[in-house]
Amino acid sequence: MRNIIKTEFLKLKRYSVIKAGIIMATLSPLLSLFYSTANGGQTWTFDYFMQQVMISNCTLFFPIIIALIAGYIITREYTDDTMKNISTIPIPYKQLLSGKLLVLLLLTICFSLIGCVLALVINVIAGFPGVHFGNLLNMFIRVTGANIGIYISVLPIILLFCCSANNFLGGVALAFVYGYFGTFEGTLLNYYPIKASMILVDPTCGAEYGYTYHIFPAFIIMVLTFLISVIILANKKKDARILTVAKKKKIVRKKGW
Repeated sequence: MRNIIKTEFLKLKRYSVIKAGIIMATLSPLLSLFYSTANGGQTWTFDYFMQQVMISNCTLFFPIIIALIAGYIITREYTDDTMKNISTIPIPYKQLLSGKLLVLLLLTICFSLIGCVLALVINVIAGFPGVHFGNLLNMFIRVTGANIGIYISVLPIILLFCCSANNFLGGVALAFVYGYFGTFEGTLLNYYPIKASMILVDPTCGAEYGYTYHIFPAFIIMVLTFLISVIILANKKKDARILTVAKKKKIVRKKGW
């Protein structure tokens, strides 16, 4: 497994989608800054600003980032036609897929830290009060923890849709809709994985809308989501019929008139 992860990180140098992921991760703090200028009735502090960053991460950006990069690094073996070379090495497909998912988890953590650093810089420039070492470390942990929860939340979508080179973009679109529904508020959303990711690190995330969420049901739904993902992965098989990309036939033109 260590060699798989090391190899995947070496491959990342060639993937432009990683740059796209970094750009999207930086959009969340910028969007929250825009909200701060548009909302004149709310007193913006460092804690409130970081809470808005976390909400934007969980509902708008990270479901797309995670699903997009997952589909890209998984299906790249088929689009680059390297799967036949990997197949000569005695590595089970499930182990290869698990290695890619672990790399995706590490990338999620890296993107989270990049977004947090930019959010801190924006906070210093904007002059929001209330920043000190204690809540700085706390908010970094909460934002990163929420994004890891988003990773777990979209794992079933990744395993069901993003492993196919022919339709992984459909999985990305589904992840966007999946995350968008997390912007709503309501008691039933305590059992919605995207919302549960935020509730686990911030149970008061719906307080300004008059809703109270509970950690225990959110924890249960996240555990169930993870177990469902493990079951899907355990039954995942390499299906050449859906995991191959049709090559374009080269048309040979006739010579002469």
